[in-house]
This record gives sequence, structure tokens and C-alpha cells, in this order.
Amino acid sequence: MNESIVVCGQKCDIGTRVILWDEPNGFNGYGVSKSTIKIKGKKKLVSGKRYSKRSIRITDPDLTQLKQVVTQFFLHHDGLYRAADTFNVLHNQRGLSVHFILDDDGTLYQTLDLKEKAWHGGINNPMSVGIEISNRANARKFPDAYNLHNQRKRRVSPRLVRNELIGGRMYKGFEYTNKQYETLILLARCLLSVFPKINCDFPRNPDGKLTKGIIDDPMGYCGFICHYNINESKWDPVAFDYSRFLSGVSGCFVPASNFDNLDDWRGRQILLELFGYDPGVVDGVFGDKTKNALKKFQEDHNLKSDGLWGRRTEANMIEEINNIRR
Repeated sequence: MNESIVVCGQKCDIGTRVILWDEPNGFNGYGVSKSTIKIKGKKKLVSGKRYSKRSIRITDPDLTQLKQVVTQFFLHHDGLYRAADTFNVLHNQRGLSVHFILDDDGTLYQTLDLKEKAWHGGINNPMSVGIEISNRANARKFPDAYNLHNQRKRRVSPRLVRNELIGGRMYKGFEYTNKQYETLILLARCLLSVFPKINCDFPRNPDGKLTKGIIDDPMGYCGFICHYNINESKWDPVAFDYSRFLSGVSGCFVPASNFDNLDDWRGRQILLELFGYDPGVVDGVFGDKTKNALKKFQEDHNLKSDGLWGRRTEANMIEEINNIRR
């Protein structure tokens, strides 16, 4: 099975399954389709392709040229359950496209070669690689979206709910699945190795905190970027665990202040997993697997291996974070 993405016709291995546009069950962004879109307030049936060239001057870039152009990895949530629904809405209803779609189960679909300009991020299209992550997203509007009935009907995983302040407004969103994070991290690692101008971080304020709103000079920014960073009416990807993602992408430093609260078992589980101690599912529940992971951490750091979170254990955790910083 293919485990590579395609960049300028070349395959780049990411270490997990990738379904390409020309494979069976793939989503072909090169296909021509008809869609009804609004132009100046009026509906119009449009037929044609859903992508364009990144530069008029360079109609068919090679990899060396593309490295100078691509500076952003652009994250979206799709508001839907599965990748097939996402592709249908983008391609056949909205006249849009995106390079990647990440399904609920962690399966990654590539719809276009990255040399193409996908239509997903407005003015940031020429310099970005875009991904839609399957997530119903709006937990306030659809509180039962991932209840047991829909898990069975939609073939989706259960999800936690998280509140997040974006653009000065509080949103209630569904978290992303473990498989989605695993695949997204592998993809990001690959993109960083291919495109040296993509920095391994999200936009930050002068105080070092993530910018949860519009940024200055969005076209000039280099790194990971969210839809809400360029459009004040957007709030994707809501409930995204930036610390978990950045910690998983090699070569990144995540300041200690950006980890989840160390008083929260979910934040502690993230740290244990980061340092190589398997806590099981990151769910905020202090179960046997998390306790055993903590005891192993304590043992390896010459602490009393009792599975209790005390001052010395926390101090050693913080020291490990500082080691990442160095």
C-alpha cells in the first residue's frame, strides 16, 4: 500500500497509509465537475477544474522552485463526519479544493500534487499546502454528533469536547481522534523536511502565546497556520491540541506554558507520552495504564515509584520540558 505523498511527481514517504487521487477509492481533485456557486449574490452553474497553478510565470514548477514558494501548512476542520463527504462538498458543491483530507480513522487522502494551487485559503493559496480534518466541529450546535448511535451509524470514534477562545469568542468544539493526530504529525514532519521555509510553529503574540485570531501579514507568515488566522469569520480548527501536535513533530520546542495544565491528568498524559511513557488513551482519566507509565517515569528519574503526582515528580517533568528547550 502507498505510504507516500506526491510533490512535483516525486513520492515522499511519510510512514503511514496515503490514498492518492488516482487510486481506487481516492478523491481526484483533477476531475472536472459542475457546481452551483454564488457570484455577486446570484447562483450560477459552473463547470471546470477546482485548482490552478501556483504561479503564472512558473506553470509547471520542479521541486527546487516549489521549495521557494511553499511557506505554510494550512489547517482546516471540515464540519463533517467523513472524508468522502468533505470532498463532495468542496469539489461538487462549493467549487473548491484542498491538497489533503484527513479522515476520522486517520486515513490520509491526497487529492492533488502539491505543485498545484488548491482553492481553500483565499489569498494564502499560492504559498500554502492545505488540509481538511474530518470533524463535526460544532459541539454546541450538534451535541450528540458523536454519541453511541452516530458512532455506529457514521462509523466514527467517540470524541471529547473542549472550549476554546478564538477571535475573542468562546467556541465549544469536538476534539480530534488519536489516529488523526498520529497521521497529521507524520505528514507535518514530511512537509517540514521537503519545504524548508515552513517553520515548526503557529503564529504567536509578542508574549509567546498562540495568536488565536487574525495575524499581521498572513501572506508573509511562514509556518503552521489556521483558518482563523486570516479570516475573522472562521474558527477552524477548533479544539485543536497545539501542544500535542507540536510536541509530536520532531525538532520543535514547545514552551512549558503552552502544555496543558499540569494539574490536569490529560496534560500529564500528554507529557508522559511525549517522554516515551505510554499512558494509554489521552483522555484525562487516571487509570492503571497511566499510573504504570508514571511509575516507570519515577523509577527512571530515581524517584519513589508510587504512581503519585507529587512536587518532586512535577519538578522532574518541568526539567524534562526545559531539556526540550535546550
